[in-house]
Amino acid sequence: MLEDDPSAQPIPSASFDVDGMLGQLSKWLRTLGFDAAFPRSRPSEGRLFVTARRSVTYSGAIVVRGDDPSDQLRQVLEQAGIRPDPRLFLSRCLICNVPVREVQREDVAGKVPDRILEKTALFHECPECGRIYWEGSHADRIKKRLEGST
Repeated sequence: MLEDDPSAQPIPSASFDVDGMLGQLSKWLRTLGFDAAFPRSRPSEGRLFVTARRSVTYSGAIVVRGDDPSDQLRQVLEQAGIRPDPRLFLSRCLICNVPVREVQREDVAGKVPDRILEKTALFHECPECGRIYWEGSHADRIKKRLEGST
């Protein structure tokens, strides 16, 4: 899913309004760097609405099928005709949905485990909630799961 797909266009600015039944899907969209507002009951102007409710009649709504977030993510990307920009991977807070900012290693001392501080050079922080992010083994597992779901 992170690899180049010539049939899809890179649209890193795609924004989604995600139905309240699809919390895990909204986190996967955020993981890929997409603006995914959650929970939403209807679309906002200029945003793609994603739902599992088959009764939705909004023009252009993306109705996902099934319960597996990986399958739902694949459906959204295919139906929207977009692909993720690998440079935006893990660029948003998974909780707040705002872009994270790079912070200095000394600024996260005491906020992350010492072993992480010792072996990690690059950190990001959510300006909204203060959550700290770094690319560790969890990022590799996420990438493998995304690549396996294509």
